[in-house]
Amino acid sequence: MNPPEDGIDEVLRLARDLCMGTASFAVSSGGVLRYDLLQSDPTSDLAVRVEALARSSLERPGARGTDAFWNAEVLGESDSADDSLACVAVPVHGNNRWLGLLGVVDTWLPELDEEQRQGLLRLSQVLGQRLAADGSELSTTPLPEAPPADSVTSEQAGAPAESRAAPATAGVTPAGGFLGEVAEHLPDGLLVARADGTVLFANAAIETLSGRATADVLGADVTTLFLDDGGAPSLDQLVGTPAPGRRLQLVSAEGLSVPVEASGTRFTSSLAGECFVALLHQARAAQVVTPEAQLGGAAIADLLNALDEGIVLCDSQGTVLVANAAAKALQGLPVDDDLEGRPFPFSPSLCSSDGSPLTRAHHPLVRALHGTVVRSEQLQLAGEENERRHIVASAKPFSLGTEHGALLVLRDVTSQLEEEAWLMHLALHDPLTGLANRYLLLDYLRRVLLQFRTRGGSIALVFLDLDDFKLINDRFGHDVGDEVLVAVGRRIQGAVRSSDIVARLGGDEFVVAHAASEDPGEIDLVVSRIRKTLTAPYQVRGQTLAVSASIGWVAADPRHEDPTTLLVRADREMYRRKSARNRSRQSAT
Repeated sequence: MNPPEDGIDEVLRLARDLCMGTASFAVSSGGVLRYDLLQSDPTSDLAVRVEALARSSLERPGARGTDAFWNAEVLGESDSADDSLACVAVPVHGNNRWLGLLGVVDTWLPELDEEQRQGLLRLSQVLGQRLAADGSELSTTPLPEAPPADSVTSEQAGAPAESRAAPATAGVTPAGGFLGEVAEHLPDGLLVARADGTVLFANAAIETLSGRATADVLGADVTTLFLDDGGAPSLDQLVGTPAPGRRLQLVSAEGLSVPVEASGTRFTSSLAGECFVALLHQARAAQVVTPEAQLGGAAIADLLNALDEGIVLCDSQGTVLVANAAAKALQGLPVDDDLEGRPFPFSPSLCSSDGSPLTRAHHPLVRALHGTVVRSEQLQLAGEENERRHIVASAKPFSLGTEHGALLVLRDVTSQLEEEAWLMHLALHDPLTGLANRYLLLDYLRRVLLQFRTRGGSIALVFLDLDDFKLINDRFGHDVGDEVLVAVGRRIQGAVRSSDIVARLGGDEFVVAHAASEDPGEIDLVVSRIRKTLTAPYQVRGQTLAVSASIGWVAADPRHEDPTTLLVRADREMYRRKSARNRSRQSAT
């Protein structure tokens, strides 16, 4: 299952808003890039510069670590430091492997505060969970068209030759001299491809293996040299798998498949940039072993039943040949039932992703029997007391000798989805009070203001700052102070509508986003309720405490205001009212 594009875009936008940058990016370990720009001026080179900065970050010492690190553009002598780009990036991991980086770009990035750092790390965990669960790469973001290869800018013309990148070529001729002779006489096929997949070099053994002339191979996309099994393997998987490598199907000149063993690695060439080099040799024919020579039927059944994944193999008539215990449990069928030799049963407990009953015609196994390949389809398994398990099903036509049928694989991803949802909650909520945090508030305001611009309406922002809260922390300790903050958050929630957003910005600052009506007195009533509920005494650990707050509020102008500006204006209004109240008290004394 490919991760939803809007899901990745949501992570990128939240990361950019979190660090208040001009762009954000996600770059895979293989260099596949996706980004989000604050502005999209078609004449700007921001997209190209973000791409270069993101890919250079992959080579930084902290790229494969666990914490945030910084990177910046390399400045030329004529470049201004004020115009250069910098980024903060965090590694993305999933299934205990490094997947790439999540980063935020701006012309100047200050040191992150702890809340920003933790938020960025949580967003990287969300991105890692999604990519690892789906087993997929990022999809690329289109970049502005580059100038023709034979055009050189004025800056390039004046730069030293060694500082200008070598022009990209469709292919290269075989290496000359002694090393060229060695490469041409290797018994194994030698293949060199750029990071974009373009074949740069192929020795004579590649022609022997595939029957395709070297001239036809050079300049081709390396993925076209191998049989597409529907899995869309990456370049790392095709020509970047370290020894002992992996088994692939090379496409011959006649279109037939040639089984080969391929192993390779990635390297940086001073002439061609990021490249892959791979060795290919013809795979040995698979040896057919009898159960007596290896494992008996009972032992194989025990191994299948030990798997967490459900496996079902049917013949062309839908008769079950193999069905392990997990396959029955993940479809709501009795585990003790012996399905082998019987028509495949269809469970009423198995539902579509929206919870509707799964019809026989839409069952992944039936579709595979009709020749359809089903990849990572989301299903639900209805259990007792409205319990729902989330199942991912994959199925494909299957051939074993002259027999044809279908193979179904089921996997329970409930815990992965719950963990992903929890990580997303942590990224968008204050860990102490459970209220919305700054990033969720800004996201809500962005959507509401956009809606009001097109449909009409208004929203008011109420900004609260607790008075002398530091005295409570200093006198009674931070544990008591934390309990007071939790109680304040609950009281504010109780004083406003359930549709209003209550957020804690950090420390003792709270914000209420209230969708207001046309009545100018409505917001005054809301503020009055908040002020009244906050002034009641607080009973915390045997102590009776009094808490008051300075409150300022502003109404948004959806036509001319963005979320950050609105928040700043509400903050200033709160401090204006606080200062006026303090001056009034001083005058009275």
